[in-house]
Amino acid sequence: MSDAPRVSVVVPFFDRQKYLAACVEALLAQDDVGPIEIILVDNGSTGAAPAAIGRHPRLTLLRERTPGVYAARNTGIRHARAPIIALTDADCVADRDWLRSVCDGMQDASVGILIGECRYPAEASLALKLLAAYENAKAEYVIDRCASAYHFAYANNMAVRASVFAELGPFREWSRAADSELVHRVRSTRPDLRLAFRRSMRVTHLEFLRVRDRLTRLSLYSRTNAQIATFRELGAVHRAGVLRHMLRRAGTR
Repeated sequence: MSDAPRVSVVVPFFDRQKYLAACVEALLAQDDVGPIEIILVDNGSTGAAPAAIGRHPRLTLLRERTPGVYAARNTGIRHARAPIIALTDADCVADRDWLRSVCDGMQDASVGILIGECRYPAEASLALKLLAAYENAKAEYVIDRCASAYHFAYANNMAVRASVFAELGPFREWSRAADSELVHRVRSTRPDLRLAFRRSMRVTHLEFLRVRDRLTRLSLYSRTNAQIATFRELGAVHRAGVLRHMLRRAGTR
């Protein structure tokens, strides 16, 4: 159909009214990539969503009563109509060319899942900005240079072919790490599809301003990754490789 979207964007939210308007404004201001749909999924918020959300013709507002961000994402995915499903969170602001980068990356038929760079606000601490540089270097290094057992993903900046969900099923409704589990499920059942990293696919994560808060969250992910039978954490040699890669990246900017 001529009005079928090229990309469906799924954004779950739970009491994120502080950030949600900025998230939505950034999605509505994306560079033109053809028709898109933006699906917002309220996961039981106690406050009202911004009034403009329910009135904008390009936005679809759904509700999911089952607690959990992956349950909310799955509701959005079930309603998505496009062949590419882009995922971000309500406390993230996508760069203007985010969806263009997603579409460009998905032109490679061997790519099943994309992830990109996550940054923090300009007022974030220097330590947090350095951590962001390390996290992005780690994602690129692991995906490009490490065995698939080390691969991971993060659904605040992720795109997946709709056919992957149609064939393999939705996210596991875990508290965390279901995005990485999907990567490992794809690898074990569809080894012809690969995970790719794109530097130009960028979002800014508004929630964190201090490195301590971000490290607390990362420690939770490290523990929950243990649910994935095929997942392996990086050892000292690989971590040193990430640091070298981070310094090389910094030198090329």
